[in-house]
Amino acid sequence: MKQFLIIVSLFLLGCSDSVKTGLLEVSVINVAECPVKNPFLKDSVPHKWRFVKLETSDSCLIGQIKKVAICKDLIFIQDDQHVFVFDSAGVFRNRIGQKGRGPKEQLSIDAFYVDKEREFVGIYDALLHKIFRYAFDGDLIEKVDCDKELDFIADLCKADDKHVVVQFRNANDYPNEYAVFKERNYAFRSYALPFRVMSEIASDVARPSFGKNDATLMVTAVLSDTLYAFSQGKLVPSLLVKTGKKTIPQKLIDNGGPYTCYQKVVDKAQREGYSSGIERVWLTEKFGCVEYHIYRGTGSFYMNNQLHEMIFHAVNYLIWDLKTHRAIHYSPAGTWGINLFYPGQKNFCTATENELVSCIPAYEIAGIDRAKMDDDPIYSDPRIREIVDSTEENDNPVIVYYPLDSI
Repeated sequence: MKQFLIIVSLFLLGCSDSVKTGLLEVSVINVAECPVKNPFLKDSVPHKWRFVKLETSDSCLIGQIKKVAICKDLIFIQDDQHVFVFDSAGVFRNRIGQKGRGPKEQLSIDAFYVDKEREFVGIYDALLHKIFRYAFDGDLIEKVDCDKELDFIADLCKADDKHVVVQFRNANDYPNEYAVFKERNYAFRSYALPFRVMSEIASDVARPSFGKNDATLMVTAVLSDTLYAFSQGKLVPSLLVKTGKKTIPQKLIDNGGPYTCYQKVVDKAQREGYSSGIERVWLTEKFGCVEYHIYRGTGSFYMNNQLHEMIFHAVNYLIWDLKTHRAIHYSPAGTWGINLFYPGQKNFCTATENELVSCIPAYEIAGIDRAKMDDDPIYSDPRIREIVDSTEENDNPVIVYYPLDSI
């Protein structure tokens, strides 16, 4: 499997439009040939954006957010302790999962996925090595023992009616990025996409990501410009995004190790002029969107009386039509000092049927300099003004929906 992927990757580097083999067809999008367009703004002001301020109360104080998912007008947010459920207006409905040692409680809440068709949330408990299945209202449906290979995971996603794809954390004992399991009983089927570099410790930095709509699951691979799609129980190459940077050679990666985390090799690739890969992917029903970073330079800062290096990069997005592969290139206007609500500035966290979604922390909104708001046309929107004026530092986040009607 590993040799096959390497051969395919080398072959893809010389392609322009598509690659056809006896096994698959891989489409190619060259960023340099894509028009630059902002699909989220009209006349420099928000157009059709939606804002949901999540309710804040003692029952639903969200800690460090690990994952956001939206399904059937419900917003699911995972922190270290719970999965919280809010309705489309931001009203708190219930919590899913409870830490404890009782018969219906979990020892840990490590990852979750949503089964839209059967309307349950599967929460992975690494300590008990089980997946707890809950109804959307929080009632426990059943507990399912996991196969021994389903361990040390960072995330999981339902791929189709029969399969779940699991994303592993990067560590020496777990050399693959993904694995496929049967959803019925979480029995192991196969591994996929070996990590190109192993870190000394488990790392969530620069980890690969899922993009899922009703018909398709696509994933990224770290340090790769190729997207993979789930098809017939496997992850197969589907789309190559040519960002203008070459793939970092394996020899250069190996010579730099061992690494404390993936961010070290990502920074190294960018400094040396190589691509650091497609970092994240989102899918609506009509469009795909990927995020990648282009190196801009280095700087330094002091923390705890020690000098640290900082890598500056530009955040870039490629958005394409899933059927025609017509694509545009979009980038927030710079990485620093831009409006907090600008699409992609705080990164997207998930997608709906026709929107990309951001989750903006309340403490950052509360820290906006009111004196400078009149100079930014985005703040001419009274909805944003009201959010800024009414948000306090310890409130729950604000969810922002950015429609993708056309590109």
